[in-house]
Amino acid sequence: MATTFSDVHPSIIQTHILPRLDGLSLFSTAAASSYLQHLCTDENLWSHICKSTWPSIADPRLHDIISTFSAGHRSFFQDSFPALVTDVNHQNHLHDLNCSSHRSPSQLISAVDIRYQNDIIYSIAEFTETTDEFLSSPLRIKLNHDLESKHAPGILRSINLNVDEFAGADEATVSHLEESLSLNWIIIDPTQKRAGNISSIKPIGVRQGWMTNQTYLVYAIVLPGCDPNKMVQCRIQVVLAVAAGGVGLHVKEVMLELMDLDFCRLKGRDFLVSIQGALSEENNVRRKMVDAEESRRRYQVFKRISINSHSDMPSKIQSNVQELQSNIGTLCRCLFTKIVSFVET
Repeated sequence: MATTFSDVHPSIIQTHILPRLDGLSLFSTAAASSYLQHLCTDENLWSHICKSTWPSIADPRLHDIISTFSAGHRSFFQDSFPALVTDVNHQNHLHDLNCSSHRSPSQLISAVDIRYQNDIIYSIAEFTETTDEFLSSPLRIKLNHDLESKHAPGILRSINLNVDEFAGADEATVSHLEESLSLNWIIIDPTQKRAGNISSIKPIGVRQGWMTNQTYLVYAIVLPGCDPNKMVQCRIQVVLAVAAGGVGLHVKEVMLELMDLDFCRLKGRDFLVSIQGALSEENNVRRKMVDAEESRRRYQVFKRISINSHSDMPSKIQSNVQELQSNIGTLCRCLFTKIVSFVET
């Protein structure tokens, strides 16, 4: 008698087979039949996959928050695994973003994981209160590096590379890091019950700071701002420092800022509005799988758009100056007429 897959006891499938799959493979398996779809919706299974992919969400404070998502950890994976991508070719039917269309959260949560090749070297969850000061100040989220604290459990490991203790990484090492160091920065909005990855995954630029003996990696994605015709960039900088003796590199600093495409820093309120719109996939933002080269290409496309938008700036300035001069002339004539009239009376 032929044996079908459904003849295998479900506990064997769930315990010994499905946990060996990654998230994308699990989605494909679920699409094979209604029987497998049922088995693939197990919350414990998806919790295991999410925590294996992003160890930062193992922080016990995140369990209750993710469990409120529509399908728990499965929804979290669907939100966070693909990158948030803005489609530059379809900028029609855009609308201004406004916080009033979403409930404003009292805090935003950052789940940050850095991998060197396949090994996690840095992992932490950061809780940022959206206070009045946060909303009115230029955005800067600097992560807590006290990873030994019971209030900030995390992972901090060195990269096992030999570098010059005083000169830092050489050109070959910098190029190697560009290909080998990936970063996920997942923003979680507990009010919307949504999450999104705001990192380019691979760096869009790497440089060696010869004066500081440190290596700087930049990760960035571009999203619509409060005005959808003005794009903003979520820009993450990772600083690697050299260990004593030149044996190993370690993460010294991880920082997120929001800037316009001219690198002017924007406020926390702008970040909240832009992020909430992106998590809801408004204004042609989509969750999409893109490779490192595609991420860099998209970023450069938006940079070129920014440069082109400034190409006619001198003529715009001249036009504005002429209009201002005309208005000043009209005002002066009005004032002169008033003064003459007053003197005559």
